[in-house]
Amino acid sequence: MVACYPLSYQATAALPDGLRVTYTIQPMFGFHSDWTRRIGVRYGQNQIHQQLFEDTGWWRGSNLYRHKSGAYVIDEGEIGCFGFTVKPLSFDVPTSILCDKHVVAQKVQGDASRFYVDLMYLGTFIETPNAADDAPISFVPAAEMAEIALPDGL
Repeated sequence: MVACYPLSYQATAALPDGLRVTYTIQPMFGFHSDWTRRIGVRYGQNQIHQQLFEDTGWWRGSNLYRHKSGAYVIDEGEIGCFGFTVKPLSFDVPTSILCDKHVVAQKVQGDASRFYVDLMYLGTFIETPNAADDAPISFVPAAEMAEIALPDGL
């Protein structure tokens, strides 16, 4: 049954200055939309990759942010947050900048996050099983979809 599926699907966020963030998902064996997931970040000629937690039904999307320091943060919802920097290109980001949540959602102007302190919302990677092009994952930029609150940690 797994042989019927493509090897993987990708969704890419093309950000300013040539930064590209790509989620790659591969179906797991079964009848549900369960995925093994991986993130890749490309900046200039350099790229890094990292395996993410497998999605066995818990994943509700991953919001992409830029911290006021210039680092990037990805909120995985129940699993928490992780980040990366581009100069140098690395997944080693101080935990002090990751997802410091407001007590109550804020009314904000511009791209500032309604839910997180010092983060600017850039968009979300989300499962799109009913997409016209049969792509089960997409990146939807902030201009096309408002920031959504992902479920809190377990």
